[in-house]
Amino acid sequence: MKLDSSRSLLIRLFALAVLVLVTPLSILSLRALGEFEQGMVPELDKKAAAIGRDVAGQVSRALGYGIPVDRLVGVDEFFSPMLEANPEIRYLAITDPVGRVKFINGVDRDELEPHYRSADMNAVGADGVKSSIGAYMDLALPLTAGQTVAGHVHVGFDQNHIATRLSDILADVAVVIVSSLIIAFEILLFVVFVNVTGPLKLLRDLVNRAGHGDFTHVPTSGSDDEVGRFLRAVQGTLRQLDGRYRQLMAYVDEVRSGHFDKGVVAKVGDVADRINFLYRFSPSGKPEPMVERRATDIRLALFLFVFAEELSRSFMPLFAGRLASSVPNVPIDLVMALPIALFMAAIAIASPLAGQLAERVGPRRLFLIGAVPATIGSLMTAASFGMFDLILWRTLTGFGYAMATMACQSYISHAVKSDRRAQGLGVYVAAVLTAGIGGNALGGVIADRIGLRPTFVVSAILVVLAAMLVSRLLSSADPAPGEDQPRPPGGRHLLRLLRNWRFTVLMVFAAVPAKMALTGYLFFLVPVTLSQQGWEVAEIARIMVLYPLVMVAVSPLAARLADGLGWRAGQVAVGGLIGGVGLLAPLLLGGGPLSIVVSITALGVSHGMSASPQLALLPDLCWTECRRLGNTRVLGFSRFVERLGSVAGPILAALFIPLWGMSGAVAGLGVVVLSMAVVFAIASAAYGSGPHIETEEDPA
Repeated sequence: MKLDSSRSLLIRLFALAVLVLVTPLSILSLRALGEFEQGMVPELDKKAAAIGRDVAGQVSRALGYGIPVDRLVGVDEFFSPMLEANPEIRYLAITDPVGRVKFINGVDRDELEPHYRSADMNAVGADGVKSSIGAYMDLALPLTAGQTVAGHVHVGFDQNHIATRLSDILADVAVVIVSSLIIAFEILLFVVFVNVTGPLKLLRDLVNRAGHGDFTHVPTSGSDDEVGRFLRAVQGTLRQLDGRYRQLMAYVDEVRSGHFDKGVVAKVGDVADRINFLYRFSPSGKPEPMVERRATDIRLALFLFVFAEELSRSFMPLFAGRLASSVPNVPIDLVMALPIALFMAAIAIASPLAGQLAERVGPRRLFLIGAVPATIGSLMTAASFGMFDLILWRTLTGFGYAMATMACQSYISHAVKSDRRAQGLGVYVAAVLTAGIGGNALGGVIADRIGLRPTFVVSAILVVLAAMLVSRLLSSADPAPGEDQPRPPGGRHLLRLLRNWRFTVLMVFAAVPAKMALTGYLFFLVPVTLSQQGWEVAEIARIMVLYPLVMVAVSPLAARLADGLGWRAGQVAVGGLIGGVGLLAPLLLGGGPLSIVVSITALGVSHGMSASPQLALLPDLCWTECRRLGNTRVLGFSRFVERLGSVAGPILAALFIPLWGMSGAVAGLGVVVLSMAVVFAIASAAYGSGPHIETEEDPA
């Protein structure tokens, strides 16, 4: 029996969750959609009739003053707000009694006039007449001047409107179901690892220790299930054994101090020495609780925190664009890029500080500290009234995001062994990716249904839930501050990392361009481009989900290859080249949706190949620096450097748009990323391989 085997249990539980969630949701959704379709047709007819009567009444009033139909003025201006307020109405038109189009807005007159001229317009009664004209359903209502029919008002809507609406609703339902499954999977993973796999692995380690005579620790378990009761029974047995040992040692001491026969004293001493040689018990007087830190301990909290931030990913530049009027004399493209760039700048500034705080206060406290500005920032973003306060609150949110994510990385780096470093950090990457899938897609649906501002309130609620989870779960498992050796404080010591040429090349020519592509293209150019092409927020979110989906498929394999083959620098190099080439898709495919799909997919493959190996490569490249400064501080400084690319990405893309347009901006960003990736690929050939690559002696 394998005590730590939980994959089959997790699979069975997830299959049960699929049956419980997907089956009833699918049945209910299909029934609701059927009723929606049946009710939508008459409602659309009523709306078209109401708009037509309103137009006919106002135009007839003008005709009653003796103004001929063809002499009416301002009709287009009269039609435009009606069409904007009712997107399901495709056109409005006014014809004379014989069907000649006098005014039309929404479609070309040549598309409709032949039908009007050939139709029997005398059959149009007071209730109007519906007719099919190609892709449109036309409702004609009479225009009267006194008792005379002076023409007709035509209201047209797309015959495929209902089918389009149904397909959009189906897509939203599918997004909700998939997001629910992702959340269910993360919760099940948390439950299985915390309540089953973790305790059983702990028991396995204790059994192995006991097999070697080590009885210094006892298991801990706060659960009241079968596993928890079993661990408490083992705990009681070990404490009883420890008590018997204490009694035996007390008896030995009594014999040594009071027995008159020296031979007996010597034999008792030999027995005691033999026991102490073969078995080890806690010197503190009682067994100490054994706590095993695992990367999965903090995964659910990290998932919820990143999920909260990802909710606004698909519409952040569009939300900023609505407030752009508060910043005069600045190009709107640059204004839309600023909240993203300054959010990333806040993360870059806070990351080194967060790395130092993680060692001083511990990951748990740092996460809780970071949750405060993240919550306030999300709530106040929802209430933003201008660009300047939006930037302020997004910057505050960025500080909180940096502290919380750095706390998670610090916890994971302390919890995993060096030979499984890439797979341990893969837990971090996997949580971020699954949160990106569910949060991005569900955020688009939420924003489309309840609005952009309420979505930020939902984000704040999720951050609070993540903080509550960390406060409860890691209260007894938080690594103690200062576990590493003392390190000299100050940024001067961290800047010495740049003297390590391998570290500098990795950061400048691999990490920085990767972040430039992510923020400049995916976070900024994709939403802006698709919005200009008429895509809704929910549709933008669905296509952006391609990035984390591809990364989820690629990252686990990349992490295993990195640990198994030791080919970390090569994977980072190949990933960078793929990402740069992918951004050149608009040069070959134009700026349509296909080129966006290709670029996003290539970006997902690129970062999936390089994300975990890049993090795992740092301790090998900076062995002496990690030993002197600590893994967490080195990681924090690397995050600071790569976030400079996150800041530069959207600003650079915004500056490219006036020069070359949207497609040209994507291609220009691709040229920059590809050029830097080529430099890293050439330089990485001199890296060597194996642990502790950086062997140069550190000067005193």
